[in-house]
Amino acid sequence: MRTLSTDRFWDEAVTLEGNAQVLSVKSTRDAVLCLRYYWALADGKAKRLALAACDDVISRDNLPDRAKAAFIEAAKEAGYRVNSWMPV
Repeated sequence: MRTLSTDRFWDEAVTLEGNAQVLSVKSTRDAVLCLRYYWALADGKAKRLALAACDDVISRDNLPDRAKAAFIEAAKEAGYRVNSWMPV
């Protein structure tokens, strides 16, 4: 991850519910911060893919949909309940 001074907002927020926490994620930058500092799993394949997807979006100015989809998969891997207005 190069820098977190750039952000790409998502079309809608994703809310994650875990055992003792609720996380509301509205952008690629939010996703990176959650994955790094508030994640239920220390490591996982989907988590690594989500961080890489977020890096691509932030550093290459790609569309944020890919990062959002990867983040949702990482959330499922970590055991979070994913709430979103759009189907996940």
